[in-house]
Amino acid sequence: MVRLTTLAAVTTAAALTLPAAAGAEVIQDFSAKVDSRTSGVKAGSKKTPRPHSLRITTGTRDTTGAQPPTTKRATIYFPRGARFNGAWFRSCSSSTIDAAKSTDDCSSAARVGKGKAAGLAPGPITQNDLRITAVNGNKGKYVNLFVEGTSPLRIQSNIVARVSRSSGDYSYKLDVPIPQNLQEPAPGVPVAITNFDVTVSKKTVKRSGKTRGFIESSSCPSNRRWKFKGVFEYTSGSPVTVTDTVTCRR
Repeated sequence: MVRLTTLAAVTTAAALTLPAAAGAEVIQDFSAKVDSRTSGVKAGSKKTPRPHSLRITTGTRDTTGAQPPTTKRATIYFPRGARFNGAWFRSCSSSTIDAAKSTDDCSSAARVGKGKAAGLAPGPITQNDLRITAVNGNKGKYVNLFVEGTSPLRIQSNIVARVSRSSGDYSYKLDVPIPQNLQEPAPGVPVAITNFDVTVSKKTVKRSGKTRGFIESSSCPSNRRWKFKGVFEYTSGSPVTVTDTVTCRR
């Protein structure tokens, strides 16, 4: 659920909507950290997988000061050697979160991470108080990313990010469709995501007498680089692909 706090705010924001400036230079930020590091991370093996925390940070900005484009979908790819074990952890359905407009009815065991976000509307109107709670959903088939904030918008919106297998250099991908009410919280008021910063914690569970991670590694490639990729689609313009690497050791 997203709404502006007052009707006057909607009117003002809509009146300030302008097309992107000529010569705009859009930059899509994307970075990954494993165990809060970008290099030298100890990898697990097939016999002994190693649990990790994972931080993904993204954001869209324009170096000319123009309004950046609005993201409608992001697809995040995780490196070969990564394992996702959401099926082994407690989960909470998106319908439960939507009904409560919060994660209060979800078990703490299903909460797997947290983060923050910021948005920019024409004006400029900024919102920097957005908080994100990551919750394992439907036995690991998706991750709920519940976004909430209060000023200048009252925001309570859940993003359902679906997990699936990938191929080639990547083991899994996370499909993150941005809900329409986050893309445009009021008619004619597009919002750019200038920061989206989420950390999935090093959460573990006992499985067959062994400690297994929500996210874990089972290998480090021969070039000692885990490759991450983000593909970002906007409401206008062409998709952008950005990559990042984290070096690992065996």
